[in-house]
Amino acid sequence: MEEHLLGLVFGVFLILVATRTIISEIRKKTQNKGQPVKTDTELIHSGKTIAIGVGLGFFGGVASGLLGIGGGTLIVPIMAIALGMPIHYATATSMFTMIFTSISAVTKYYQSNLINFPVALTLAAGSIVGAQVGAYTSKKLSGRNLTLIFGIILIIAGINMIIKYM
Repeated sequence: MEEHLLGLVFGVFLILVATRTIISEIRKKTQNKGQPVKTDTELIHSGKTIAIGVGLGFFGGVASGLLGIGGGTLIVPIMAIALGMPIHYATATSMFTMIFTSISAVTKYYQSNLINFPVALTLAAGSIVGAQVGAYTSKKLSGRNLTLIFGIILIIAGINMIIKYM
């Protein structure tokens, strides 16, 4: 029963995050175009921002570990909305952090003998190719279009979670 409730709540949460992401992108003023990218110092400007990032990152890691979803589903909106990172930097940073979160999760799942290696290797091969295509395509898109596409994908993921756990 708890699994169904967690899945439903998470699905609704994804839809809410996606809706906020899309609405805030649509509301942005066009005069922000061409502004220089914020420096690291500007992005992480206070202990409060760091605490928010660490706390929400922890939540994203727990949720992805519990539900078997990619952490980017949560981490990218966290970096874009809560930390004010440009979407291109947020997606690239999320991909980088996946190296460490994946190693951590794989170690734990391997110790529990829960990995289906033929399926995992097949998915890994497709993921490697897909990641290259995604990174190439991302560079071709404007930040606005990338954010809107990401929001739509989050809505689809949220609806999928709700259907799965109903």
